[in-house]
Parts: sequence; C-alpha cells; structure tokens
Amino acid sequence: MEKMKVPSMIETKVTSSLKGSVLDLIQNDYQFIAGDKIQEMFANDLVEVVRKSYREPWKLEVGQILWYGAKASEKPNYGKNSKKTPLTPIVLTLISKDDLEMKKEGYSDREIMETKVVRIFKEAYEQEALLTHSDMAYLLNVSTGTVSKQAKEYMQRTGEILPTRGIIHDIGRAVTHKRIILNLYIKGYQTPDIARMTNHTQEACDRYIKAYKKVEKLSKKMKSEEIAQILGMGKSLVEEYIRILNEEE
Repeated sequence: MEKMKVPSMIETKVTSSLKGSVLDLIQNDYQFIAGDKIQEMFANDLVEVVRKSYREPWKLEVGQILWYGAKASEKPNYGKNSKKTPLTPIVLTLISKDDLEMKKEGYSDREIMETKVVRIFKEAYEQEALLTHSDMAYLLNVSTGTVSKQAKEYMQRTGEILPTRGIIHDIGRAVTHKRIILNLYIKGYQTPDIARMTNHTQEACDRYIKAYKKVEKLSKKMKSEEIAQILGMGKSLVEEYIRILNEEE
C-alpha cells in the first residue's frame, strides 16, 4: 500500500514547488500582473495547465506509450499553423493482448496492423485528441501511405468513420465523413442506419444527402462555379460532390 502513495506524494511536492517558482517569477519579472490575488490565480491556472500535460510513467501499462495529439476541440483556421495548434497528452496502446492473440491464431501482419491503426485512432479520440496519418506512421514504424491505405480500406469496407485529424477537422486529402455518408446513401442505406454507422446525427446525414442531390441535379446543366453560386456553397465543396458523382457513374 505504501508504494501506491508515492506517486501522489511526489506529484504534490512537484505541484507545490512549481507554484512557488511561478509566483517567484511573476513577482520578480512580471510585476505588471498586479495584486496578490491575481498572481495567485494566474499561478494556479498555470500549474493546472502543466498538471494536465503531466503523466506519471508508472501509470502506463505494458505496451502503452505517452504521445501528444491535437485537441479535437481546436479546429484549424486561417493563420493557425502546427506550432499554434494546442496539443494534449494521451496514452496509446501500441501492443495489446488482442494483438498477441491474433498473432498466435495465425492472422496476417496486415490484419494485425489494421487492428492497431483502428484501435489507436479511437483511443486518441476517446481522450479528446486527434492523430494524423503521420503520427500513426511514426508510432507503428510504417509509411504514411501504408496508414492512409489501410484506414481508407477499413472505412470503405465497414462504413465506419475513423476519427483521424484529417477527417474530423476536414483537412488534407483524407476521406471525408461526407464521402462515407454519401457512399452509404448511394448503396441504398436509410438515414437512420447511416447515422448509426457513422456516429452522426440524422440531421447531419440528411444535410449532406440533400446537398448532394441538389448538386447532382444541377451538375447536368452547369459548371461547378455556377452551382456554387446558386447553392451558396464553396466551389471546393461542390467539386467534392461532383467527384463522388463521377465515381458512381
């Protein structure tokens, strides 16, 4: 039992020491932050930020690793580059008991790799973080192309959307959630089933489907620029719908 108390005691000492150091720094070099109460609040907030970014290595299980992912709540916008994107610490399982069991049962390396890719993307999202394909490539020591191909094949086969940063934040060349939703619609699935399979609301699915149907109708008579202007959509979005249309022809 005594061993279980050690981490919390160390953490308490580290927190207390850090807060004292922050207060000392403010009082000596940042005196424009006036007032003892304000300084105390600022120090507490800063210590909390550090605490959230601090994970004790003895709390990791065998096969797990500490990593940093982009905060799922922080969507990219103009002027926000990678250096300005807030990161959050997460624990990921690189090797699980399931992986070892699959190996014993004769599953191929490719099948095991797919299981890892799916699990790790989901683990990050459950901790309110997102990983890129590049993150996954570093973690699993494979190429980014391998990760992209396996993620795409899994989503197309299952209809399930993997919570990668490219998909959730709609950046890069990722297979978008719109594309998966529309592919399921084209295959004849009903909206309630599509919503369940893609973890979206029925309203969101209906919105994509209605926009797709409008573009489909107008694309027979107009260019993408004209469609975008009439429907009040971005040209790139219209072109994405048209690409999906062309794939089905």
